[in-house]
Amino acid sequence: MTETREITLTVNGTEHTIEVEPRRLLVHAIREDLDLTGTHIGCDTGNCGACTVLKDGEPVKSCLSFAVQADGSEIMTVEGMEDLPEASGELHPLQEGFREEHGLQCGYCTPGMIMSGKALLDESPDPDEDEIREAISGNLCRCTGYQNIVKSIEYAAEELKEPAAADGGTVTAEQRFADDDFDCGVEDCCGGPSTSATHIEGADPQFDDAGGDTDE
Repeated sequence: MTETREITLTVNGTEHTIEVEPRRLLVHAIREDLDLTGTHIGCDTGNCGACTVLKDGEPVKSCLSFAVQADGSEIMTVEGMEDLPEASGELHPLQEGFREEHGLQCGYCTPGMIMSGKALLDESPDPDEDEIREAISGNLCRCTGYQNIVKSIEYAAEELKEPAAADGGTVTAEQRFADDDFDCGVEDCCGGPSTSATHIEGADPQFDDAGGDTDE
């Protein structure tokens, strides 16, 4: 009788408890037991990186890891990207970047490339080209020549740098005008307790803050 072990994996935010043989590879558990086939099997030797997933935030080649080694871990696969807050229920900026910058052709390496790119941007939000190339050096592509993959990750980095104020105003006036030398020229204005109506865009200069006629 084949020995099995019960393991628990939290994959893309959902907890799963499955029975696996000790020799079962993580990539097979993900694809066959959890039916998440976005993680691809390429070389089976750890060279191509098509099977890359994030394990507790770190990129790992799931064809080189036993499922039992991931017991209790949090796993992210490419299917989980669209559920992240920065995806806004649609494509994650990395996925969008691969589309906009033509970072894929056959697409077989793409899920692993995206997961490696995700790990890089989590650690280094504004990477230079050398950092990007080093981060994806364990992922092989036979189609693109890599240049557009690099551009795709650069695209995502730029998109993720959009001002935080766009998601609900988390950038305060104090943060925006932190430079002590900044002066808009209006007393008690930017970041101050009150704002003159004549300084509000579109305000009628005939009226003061209380709504009275300034000529009176």
